[in-house]
Amino acid sequence: MFLGSFSFSVVASLMPIEGMMNLYKYSDVIERKAIPDMRKAFPDGGGKFQDIVPYLSSEKVKTIFKKPN
Repeated sequence: MFLGSFSFSVVASLMPIEGMMNLYKYSDVIERKAIPDMRKAFPDGGGKFQDIVPYLSSEKVKTIFKKPN
């Protein structure tokens, strides 16, 4: 499986994901890939992250998005 992201101004590279996705792997991918890509695409913080996986509602993932920088 691969994770990738895009916006109207940026297409990020794909990140390969080994094995089955779970909350902990998803959290790691968000921290290492999605958030840095968002910061590059929206340096002013104007971007919005959207995904359809249920992990987004977990407290662990919510705290990742609340971290400064």
